[in-house]
Amino acid sequence: MTKAVLWTAKDAEKATGGKATGNWQASGVSIDSRKAAKGDLFIALKGPNFDGHKFAQTALDNGCAAAMVSDTKTLGNGAPALVVDDTLDAMVRLGLAGRERSNAKIIAITGSVGKTGTKEALKYVLNEQALTHASPASFNNHWGVPMSLATLPVAAEYGVFEIGMNHPGEISPLVKMVRPKVALITTVVGAHTEYFRDEAEIAQAKAEIFDGLDADGTVILNRDNLHYFALARRAKELGIKNIKCFGTDAMADYRLFEANIVTNGSAVRARIGGRDIEYFIGCPGEHWVLNSLAVLACVDAIGGDVLRAAQDLADFTPPAGRGETHILPLPNGADGTYTLIDDAYNANPTSMMAGLSVLAQSKPEGSGRRIAVLGDMRELGDAAQKLHADLHQPLVALGIERVYTVGPLMANLAETLPGELHAGHFDAAEDAIDPIKADLQADDVVLVKGSLGIYVSKIVSALKSPDGASGAASKS
Repeated sequence: MTKAVLWTAKDAEKATGGKATGNWQASGVSIDSRKAAKGDLFIALKGPNFDGHKFAQTALDNGCAAAMVSDTKTLGNGAPALVVDDTLDAMVRLGLAGRERSNAKIIAITGSVGKTGTKEALKYVLNEQALTHASPASFNNHWGVPMSLATLPVAAEYGVFEIGMNHPGEISPLVKMVRPKVALITTVVGAHTEYFRDEAEIAQAKAEIFDGLDADGTVILNRDNLHYFALARRAKELGIKNIKCFGTDAMADYRLFEANIVTNGSAVRARIGGRDIEYFIGCPGEHWVLNSLAVLACVDAIGGDVLRAAQDLADFTPPAGRGETHILPLPNGADGTYTLIDDAYNANPTSMMAGLSVLAQSKPEGSGRRIAVLGDMRELGDAAQKLHADLHQPLVALGIERVYTVGPLMANLAETLPGELHAGHFDAAEDAIDPIKADLQADDVVLVKGSLGIYVSKIVSALKSPDGASGAASKS
């Protein structure tokens, strides 16, 4: 099927103030030449350690419609291009123009944990009702948000945008670009504590998402969260009257009554929009149950079909790196299979406990064991060593049978774990691959979790590799 035109040369020229060469039409936008699709406008971003201009001609050779550049020296004569003074600034202007021409109902999501998973679930259920656009992957920062806006189709009826931060003041300018109708804060907990004095300061930074909301917009908050009242008060100070909440609290507008968590998901009984309903979400874990309430609250606030969305949650499964489950053959040709829970994208103390709870709730068959492969949790400041060491208590209490630790911070946990529980410590993810593979037995359930920068995703990739790639082969 032919993709719709997203930007013409003339439209992009007008939006950015640049100068177009050629009469091209782009059906998408990309900043990575390796992932650029045929027909994309490739934007050559430039930073301290990279320069996309080096790959602009390659992107064109591979089928991109045009390249946005500030320097044409790397392009061939007559190459289709959009020449601008600064490519990042021009991408921001392109994103602003994309938002200005759109009539989509927009939802913006932030929170200490659960942003991306909630965004993906919301995208899934809304897309079953009408054309829905959402931020790809975790495009939630100063380049990801304008990039997501620049790819917003004109015909989209709904838009879901993730907005992240790790310092104060980062959310406000981004949400003012997005201008949402609904603003959701999933929860506020101790993440990025290296850059904040306490959780209250984190809550203040998350509340910046209200800055881009019209007075007639809707704020959706976690009623069970310690910072609910402070967040609601801040919204009221900004003149926002529509404040809704979700959770187990009796005063929650979207209230959880009961959840039965099983291996492949969770059966939920809740009150949604004044109506008692039952539904199933294809993601195991208490955190996903609460996320599902937030999803349905957003659907209700945006005017979507809540009952249909609740029904469609049954077919939604965790995204890659955020609890995605795989049944895999044992490596090295051994008989049997094991279960891999890929939660390797990121980690903080709250999401770590959520992942461990999912592992604990699994029920391995036969002699299968619950195995946790845990990488460093980063950006925790002065409390980092203690927060890692203290994980030994829930690991013992939850009945996890074996624990592998990866990274310098997880060494603090390795020192506190009982000898029979600790399977090994490794400085780097690559070093853990072969020992883990050699240890696997039929019916084991393995959770892999850690912050992005410790690269435990390499362990996931190696375990999923059909050719049984070794630790050395998995390096990149």
